[in-house]
Amino acid sequence: MQSMNSLDGKVAVVTGGNSGIGRAIAEALAAAGVRVMVAGRREEANRRVAGELREKHGVDAEAMTTDVAIESDCVSLIAQTRERYGRLDILINNAGIGGWGSIAETSTEDFDRVLKTNLYGAFWCAREAFRAMSKNPEKDRIRGSIVNISSIAGKEAWSGTGTYSVSKFGMMALTQSLADEGKSLGIRATAVRPALVVTPMTGASGSEALLPEDIAETVLYLLRLSPAAWPTEIALPRRGAE
Repeated sequence: MQSMNSLDGKVAVVTGGNSGIGRAIAEALAAAGVRVMVAGRREEANRRVAGELREKHGVDAEAMTTDVAIESDCVSLIAQTRERYGRLDILINNAGIGGWGSIAETSTEDFDRVLKTNLYGAFWCAREAFRAMSKNPEKDRIRGSIVNISSIAGKEAWSGTGTYSVSKFGMMALTQSLADEGKSLGIRATAVRPALVVTPMTGASGSEALLPEDIAETVLYLLRLSPAAWPTEIALPRRGAE
């Protein structure tokens, strides 16, 4: 039986990596020996998390202040990561904000703000990462992996989730397109669709909500699949949901 693909020494960018789901993913990657670029809007939080990863796991972890709602920030993030490490193997598009309320009461400014962060940011980072990964050696059967943290609201929408769902539906289409374009190059793209997760953004708590670590373990599972596996999405419902 073949062993799981080793992640040791690979290079990853995690957006929104200083708290919640992103923080848990950065931790799990570092524990697996991955060199991690922690990206987010809060400079001090980024540096703190990167320092903790270095101290706890002995990996090369760096921090970069990044607002994914700004195209130039996304371009710089990928370029500087590749300059720092010489390659990019993994992109975790995790940064996101909520967009709740009714469509009738949503302003154009709010709609644009949510899409710029949740969808445009994912597109800009994925585009630049895809270009960088295509430069990895062809001998690597998987030259790169893009994991987009979507939501159950990326396949279903309800009253009050309108703008958020629009952004996550778009992320699902982005993922499917990337996965198809990446087949010939060995660049895999997958969306993770969790239900309600205990994070600072959701404010959720209790045993019936998913934990950030559930998402992190799912990401590790996807990254360790053989090159023959080409999942475009994986859903994580929760037991307590109706």
